[in-house]
Amino acid sequence: MKPTIKDIAQRANVSTATVSRVLAKKEKSYRPETAAKIEAIAKELGYKKNIAAAELAAHSSKLIAVILNNTQTNFSNDIIAAIQAETDKAGYQMFILYAGNHDSRLLNQAISVALERHVAGILLVATSLDEQAAMTLRETSTPCRLVSVYDESDPKYTGFKFISSDNEKIGYLATNYLIDHGHQRIGLAGIDRSSTGEQRLRGYQQAMCEHGLVPHRDWVVYGDYSFGPQQNILKGLASKNLDAIITASDMVAVGLIKEARLLNIRIPEDLSLVSIDGTFLCDITIPTITSVTQDFYQMGVLAVRSLLKNQSSQFVPVHITARNSVRLLAEKPSLQN
Repeated sequence: MKPTIKDIAQRANVSTATVSRVLAKKEKSYRPETAAKIEAIAKELGYKKNIAAAELAAHSSKLIAVILNNTQTNFSNDIIAAIQAETDKAGYQMFILYAGNHDSRLLNQAISVALERHVAGILLVATSLDEQAAMTLRETSTPCRLVSVYDESDPKYTGFKFISSDNEKIGYLATNYLIDHGHQRIGLAGIDRSSTGEQRLRGYQQAMCEHGLVPHRDWVVYGDYSFGPQQNILKGLASKNLDAIITASDMVAVGLIKEARLLNIRIPEDLSLVSIDGTFLCDITIPTITSVTQDFYQMGVLAVRSLLKNQSSQFVPVHITARNSVRLLAEKPSLQN
């Protein structure tokens, strides 16, 4: 049985209130010799302060729960680093709960654990909400923010504030960049069927249509943003006679470059490539990978500030980082009817 404040008080022959003041470090409310005696007894008994209970009693918490729902790619590293730095700067602490890869059971379990811990707030990184999770979060008074995910068309997400890149803009920028470099037959590889994937698909389709180009259905290959399962993407697209491919993540792009080498396809001489994310992976491949770059660190910083200061939803700006994976074709594409 765990020792309690009452056990310490009985051994020290003082009141539980005195023990509580000493353990809470409320100076000038007890004598130094009394504090030394109580602390020695607490150590001897192996007493551990129940932080959650203390926070609940004080109606305050300095803990932020970070729920991570998708680790198929490396985008979250900078987000987590920023959350850690920003919470520390604000005098808070963070802890991470892993909720699997779009696993509803683990997600709802993680939310329950966070709420039981009486946290100051919850940050859900790349987390797709199901009905149960959305209902639980709405019913609690604990503030939360979605990070790197949003869906303004889905009723489940109504009322939830977010910090994210604009995914439609990402798809649009990547496609438009390739079109400006003379490409017409542009594939999109590795997106999933979540809101993020569908938003990027819409941006891709919009840019193609604005230039009079018709995106064929079989130019889009679905995946899960990861390196491993994407190794057959290029083989499946090789017969489509594509000029270029946009990959859903840097991990997909790295896998595609490896596959291109095995298939004797030269990048960018035979096929141009633009990746979404722009993490360090884009700089360590041969060739280096042109990307639509997201500022994940800023995303993490703004997520903490939005949570603690009750600020509104916000899109973090994105931009093209030109590297060596896109070839400039001799002629610009002509409009097609």
